Amino acid sequence: MAQVNGVELITVPASWEIPYAYSAGETISKFLTELRDNGRIMATKCPKCQEVLLPPRSFCASCFVSLKDQWVEIEPVGELVTFSICTEKITGAPEPPYIVAFVKLGGATVPMAQFLKGIDLSDPAKAGRELKAGMAVKAVFKEKSERKASITDFHMELIK
Repeated sequence: MAQVNGVELITVPASWEIPYAYSAGETISKFLTELRDNGRIMATKCPKCQEVLLPPRSFCASCFVSLKDQWVEIEPVGELVTFSICTEKITGAPEPPYIVAFVKLGGATVPMAQFLKGIDLSDPAKAGRELKAGMAVKAVFKEKSERKASITDFHMELIK
């Protein structure tokens, strides 16, 4: 136990819950409404370096060029870049186990994080051995009536 000047320092366990809301801004708002209303995955493409950014950005971090009105539709197929099988409970996340995958979709030059579903997770270690970078994936959208303009309006599944 730690002491300072002869006083035992006590650690008090606590937690904070801080509900908040924020503006997603013009770029992410357009991205999310396209998911909800049209079931389309939209990215921004830099006219200078040709980077295709997904999720979309309002400017290119490499060139500092505005990407306003530089929208491209992304094909909802791509490849698994890497993944993590989550086996511990995290507040606000799905019940474990679940997979967070980084995927490159339809010409995007940077990977995006998304849930990978449809994998047997009864043995997470076995699932981890079977998943490989480069595996083909596809986006699967919720029914239109269930979409909420959220990144969780779709998830990824392996193409078998």
